[in-house]
This record gives sequence, structure tokens and C-alpha cells, in this order.
Amino acid sequence: MLELIDLKKNYGQAEALKGLSLHLKAGEIYGLLGPNGAGKTTTIKILASLLKIDGGQICLGNQPFDPSKIENKKKIAYVPDQGFLYGKLSGEEHLNFYADLYRVSLEHRAQEMDYFFDLFEFEAYRHQLVDSYSAGTKRKLMLAQGFLVHPQILLLDEPLTSLDPLVSRKVSLHIAEFAKRGGRVILATHILDIARTICHTIGIIVAGRLVRELSRDQSGSFPGSTEALESLYFDTVLKK
Repeated sequence: MLELIDLKKNYGQAEALKGLSLHLKAGEIYGLLGPNGAGKTTTIKILASLLKIDGGQICLGNQPFDPSKIENKKKIAYVPDQGFLYGKLSGEEHLNFYADLYRVSLEHRAQEMDYFFDLFEFEAYRHQLVDSYSAGTKRKLMLAQGFLVHPQILLLDEPLTSLDPLVSRKVSLHIAEFAKRGGRVILATHILDIARTICHTIGIIVAGRLVRELSRDQSGSFPGSTEALESLYFDTVLKK
């Protein structure tokens, strides 16, 4: 179990997180919904060790978990909404660089790179400089980096941005496969249909607090249609 317990984060006088708590089982995809500034990206950046908490605790398997420790960083992969890429490297060089950081074996990474260049349909760009990539191709590269290292915890901030429908579908299916193998996924998005399709649990965050949580029922579906989820979301956000 990955647990975020009463997390607090301040930016000066502004309270970004006001005692946020959520829990993820192995194999769970947890979707974070909420308006701009609600605390979704702050939560993910804390787990990615890019921000330090001002209060609360993170636990993994009933033990305190510090994301900033080297041995713990290897358990986490982060795909940001707008990530930094080294434009003068090729796509293959970029993946090799990332694999080096995580000490992925040469044999393992070669097979994995072949797989993701093919799956995400950017083999033609494999040896081209990242500076020449479109926004969608850069997104494919960042996703391939995240999956390549087989983390225990995968952090995704708007993962399907700029992707065409076919590749979006392939990415969604691979996220589901990653979770089936026991991985934990936290996925922040503004697109309600993506959350409803991919996630096992949806948490709605408003002003730094978790105000509502929804889980799939016994049939494996969220109650109602996408429109029903949209109505519930608007009702929740507007009341806070």
C-alpha cells in the first residue's frame, strides 16, 4: 500500500495542500481530478521528490517512504505535463541516458526500446534529434522513458496530451497492463473520460483537499455515464 497521509505543502503564504490523504494498492490506477491550482501536480511532484512536504507522511508497505533517497528514486518514474528533454540527443540516445540513470541492463533496454518505438509508432524518429520532434512525438518519448525502467510507482501528469487517438489507446492499454503487473499509477488529468476509462479510483481535489473519492463497482464500472461523472464533478467543485 502506498499511503499519503495528511500531506501539507505551502508556497509562501499560499496553502497548496491542506492535509491531503490517499491510498493506493499494488495494481491500482488512481486518477486525480480537480481545477487548476487544486494541488494535483504538487502532489505528483512531491512523490517525484521535486518538492518537499511541509507536513504529513508518505508510507510504502507500512514503512515511512522518502522519495528523495536514491534507493527510492529508482522505484519511481515521472512523466510530467511539460517535461525537459535533451534536444541534441536522438530518441534512442535519450532512452539510453535514462536507462543508465536507473541502471537498466543493456540486454533488457534493447528489447524494451525496440518494443516502445514500435508500440508508440515513432520508430522513424529513433535516430533523429529530439529538437526536431513534434509535441506528440516528445510525449511518446517521455512515456517510453517512464515505462522502460519498470518502476513500482508511475506518476503521470496529463499523459495523453498531444497524442493521436490510436496511440492514446495504445498508451491507455499499456498503463492498464503495467497496473496488472502490480504497478501503482497516479494519473492527473482534466479529461474526465480518460479518468473514467483508465482509473480504478478517482479522487477529486479542490483547494488542496481530497473532497470526493469514487471507486469502480463490482462490475468494474463507475456508476453512470461520462455525462453523469461530469455532472458529479461540476457539482463537487462548485460546492467547494
